[in-house]
Amino acid sequence: MSLIRSVEAPLIGNKRTCSSRAPLIPFGDWALRPAGVVAMARGHQKIQSQQKNAKKQAEAKKSKGHDQKAAAKAALVFTCAVCRTQMPDPKTFKQHFESKHPKSPLPPELADVEA
Repeated sequence: MSLIRSVEAPLIGNKRTCSSRAPLIPFGDWALRPAGVVAMARGHQKIQSQQKNAKKQAEAKKSKGHDQKAAAKAALVFTCAVCRTQMPDPKTFKQHFESKHPKSPLPPELADVEA
């Protein structure tokens, strides 16, 4: 007698409840489960698996490299008080302010900046 058996799904009305015929494999001494369903690792094995996965995720994160969007966003340190546009340096900020808001008074932090 083989330990692996194929069981058809029971009929309900005129339809089968399951369209596949998954072979059942022994799972402990109390139940059978479909082939391909993996039981969760327990105890020490589970902890080892979690540590291995954490190490793998850390290596993947390292190999991913530099995030350009985050770096560009961090570089935008000056914000125009009139239109809330962000600029990377005071020179660009002064040029922006002079061209876009000529009627507004120049902010005091831009007074000594050369454009």
